[in-house]
Amino acid sequence: MDRKSEAEPIIDLIPAMVWSATSDGMLDFANQHFLEFIGAPLEAISGVGFYQIFHPDDTARLASEWHAIMASRRAREVVGRIRRKDGQYRWCTLRQKPRVDAEGDVERWYGVVLDIEDRKQAEDALQTTKTALAASEENLSRIINSLPVLVWSARPDGSADFVNQSWLDYAGLPAEKVLGWGFLDLYHPDDVPGMVDIWKRDLAHSDHTVLKGRIRGADGEYRWFYFSGRKLIDANGTERWFGVNIDIDNLQSAEDALREGEAALRESERKLNLIVNTIPAMAWSCTPDGALEYWNQNLIDFVGLPFEEIVGFGFYRMFHPDDVELMRTSWEEILRSKRGRPVDARIRRADGEYRWFNLRQNPLQDADGNVIRWYGVVVDIEDRKRAEESLRQSQSDLAHVTRLTAAGELAVSIAHEVNQPLMAIVTNAGTCLRWLQPGNTDLEQARLAAERIVKDGHRAGDIVASIKAMAQKLPAKIEQTELTSAVRDVLDLLRGELFKRAIEVTLDMPDLPVAVLGDRTQLQQVVLNLVMNSAEAMTASSRERRIHIHCAVDEPRLVTVSVSDTGRGVAVDEVDRLFEAFYSTKTDGIGMGLSICRSIVEGHGGRIWVSAPDRDVGSEFRFILPTVEVRPDYDR
Repeated sequence: MDRKSEAEPIIDLIPAMVWSATSDGMLDFANQHFLEFIGAPLEAISGVGFYQIFHPDDTARLASEWHAIMASRRAREVVGRIRRKDGQYRWCTLRQKPRVDAEGDVERWYGVVLDIEDRKQAEDALQTTKTALAASEENLSRIINSLPVLVWSARPDGSADFVNQSWLDYAGLPAEKVLGWGFLDLYHPDDVPGMVDIWKRDLAHSDHTVLKGRIRGADGEYRWFYFSGRKLIDANGTERWFGVNIDIDNLQSAEDALREGEAALRESERKLNLIVNTIPAMAWSCTPDGALEYWNQNLIDFVGLPFEEIVGFGFYRMFHPDDVELMRTSWEEILRSKRGRPVDARIRRADGEYRWFNLRQNPLQDADGNVIRWYGVVVDIEDRKRAEESLRQSQSDLAHVTRLTAAGELAVSIAHEVNQPLMAIVTNAGTCLRWLQPGNTDLEQARLAAERIVKDGHRAGDIVASIKAMAQKLPAKIEQTELTSAVRDVLDLLRGELFKRAIEVTLDMPDLPVAVLGDRTQLQQVVLNLVMNSAEAMTASSRERRIHIHCAVDEPRLVTVSVSDTGRGVAVDEVDRLFEAFYSTKTDGIGMGLSICRSIVEGHGGRIWVSAPDRDVGSEFRFILPTVEVRPDYDR
């Protein structure tokens, strides 16, 4: 009977992956279980093709180990990852054994491959657990040694078998001098008998102990300690005691100091309350979410309302109806940002009169930056507001005078500009009459002449209207204004003056209208001042005289207007002072033009500056304004 034919089906039924190889390590057989595991026929892995079933990271190592095994002719277990037919790699152990002839030479190699993925995962999990346990034990040891108390453990007979680093640091001794019963040498001789009696009693009859005694420190001084320990029995039934010694030497002194401190605190609180209620300001505090919890007596007396009606979020009722929404929005933003910001608003006095106040606040924060409480004051600024209004009125009057001065200086040029359309009207009127004479009548030519009369009349009227607007003394009128047309109107007014000075003007304007929120006359005054400053800067210049005006809308929704020239330029040391009141680079100047320009631009929520000199000639002034989509901040 052919025993080999009988063995093959048996090998295929073995629940393990069986293989054989030639003496030089070439695979020539794999049982059915092996082939089904890898999902490939024997032809695909015969010879050295079996290396392809290993994980790429393991192939080089397994090949090296296989050659070492063949060289030594000794079996050795090898571990590596083999790709299963579903594409997953699983950890396997490869065991082999050589069949040798009488001379000891290898005739063939036989082996098995066992799937040990579950065992490998269990080993990895065990290693992870051991690592975590070691880390946990290390952390526990650090914690115990870092505790600011004397930690100890003892055997069932009461002798110490562990003391933490704080114990050793306090005693100033190595562990062997404290462990066992050595700790008794550190106790005060007067305390030892009583402490030992209590300790032995609790060891025999209780599961916890509490006592007091004095322990000598490294400095030779004794300090009182509170001892507390408890008996614990682990899962193996081993009994141990664990406890701590807490320094209470300063306890009595602390208690006395605490009583004295409480009395001093009450006195301090009384004085502080007296100060807070008598300072010439209205103080308050709020919870982290912004709810009012305290206002001093000054504020309660001023508003004439009981505190119960303004506590929490009831304080909004004290503000002027027009200011409530501003206060609510500002307060919510301050709470979100956790940063204080002064806010002006009107508060109703007990007699019904509203007065302007400045509300300032500051957060008290913990180490993590969380707001614990808000503190603030409310300061009466009614007089300051009136002074500011008076200042604004004075600035408006000064701006008006400046406009009149500019109009006076430009009177000849303006008269020339008005005279041009008037002379055109006279000429066209004569032409119209001539075409209406009997015998020479031409109605079409007369109509065209009449249309030119109307056009020139409107032009003269526009010039006069511009002069009137600049000369009138009217309060600022904040409304939607088209900026580019306002700039062109200024240039129309200055055309004659600039022509007389032989100055060329170039414009670079957006194709679409640029709408801003502001007073048209004031904005035109800014452009007029900048253009005339440029013109005067080129008075004595022998170079080409040119003024370039550029207007562009930038993100986020801001319009930038620049006025540059080819004049004498601005010295570096003058840049920071140009916008100061009464500072002028002209011998006959009063130094208010640019100061007024800055006041107007900033009043419209914008900014004006002169670019730092980077060339030998010319200067460039720029100002930015928010467009109509971005409402200017009039409070700043």
